[in-house]
Amino acid sequence: MSDDVLLSSFTIVRILDCIADPTKNRVIARFSGDVSPVFPYLNAVVPNLMYNPENNTVTVKRGERILTFYPDGAVMAKVDGAEDALAQLRWFQDLCNDVWRRREEITPCHERRNLIGPLDAYRLLPRRNCGDCGEPTCMAFAAALLRGDRHLDECPHLWEEAFAEGGRRLAELVGV
Repeated sequence: MSDDVLLSSFTIVRILDCIADPTKNRVIARFSGDVSPVFPYLNAVVPNLMYNPENNTVTVKRGERILTFYPDGAVMAKVDGAEDALAQLRWFQDLCNDVWRRREEITPCHERRNLIGPLDAYRLLPRRNCGDCGEPTCMAFAAALLRGDRHLDECPHLWEEAFAEGGRRLAELVGV
């Protein structure tokens, strides 16, 4: 592999029903190698990208699709089947390789950026305002979660059956 190509290939490993929209798909893909070195560069040049340096992920919203990229693969929500998933992966491959080729011209940004706001996160929480997480309200927990001051596992009710779908969706959005 050339020094100018970071992502040479990818493979779709699963196509599932989307948790957030059952008329769409959730797709899991694996990359040919570790693409995480490009994440701080993407963070510097791609608008509307969420970068989570603690979990080493980037999330991009393209149309209604939510694409989360990990060092070795991707989880894509709200895609329209295999062809759409392949198109999103080709887009990311081209983006990664283009930014990687230009990395000498780009100052990497290692700061956390959020794609979703506290209200978006709040809607996926149990909304009990019980304080069991250490925050006075679920809205306060949502804001702390997005700042990186709290972690999903600090909400003891998020994985209860009634709230598990919101927990899975929130984990996907914050790149856990």
